[in-house]
Amino acid sequence: MKTDIQRGLVLRNEKCHEHYTTEFLYNLYSSEGKGIFDCRINVLGHLQQGGVPTTLDRNYGTKLGVKAVLWMSEKLREVYRKGRVFTNSGDSACVIGLRKKVVAFSPVTELKKVTDFE
Repeated sequence: MKTDIQRGLVLRNEKCHEHYTTEFLYNLYSSEGKGIFDCRINVLGHLQQGGVPTTLDRNYGTKLGVKAVLWMSEKLREVYRKGRVFTNSGDSACVIGLRKKVVAFSPVTELKKVTDFE
């Protein structure tokens, strides 16, 4: 860690070992890394669960799903020719989401330009 390495990642399964828990590994790296590097815990499974969805969450999810299917149907009509689908335009792969309080489709090629991969 004292070399050019900028980041490290430790992945573990919650059932890998009864003593080598996430908390133990965090404490170990935090103790050993003082002055050289710092540590954080990020348990992805817990972040992705999201708890109990509200009525608003379900409604919003349904609306986004409908908009996505309608977009795909329209896109397929545009690019279907003689039994083949042509997806060589930049907007053939998009991400749906909110942009300034409006549901919008953002082409992945455009998102790549404004994404900080570091």
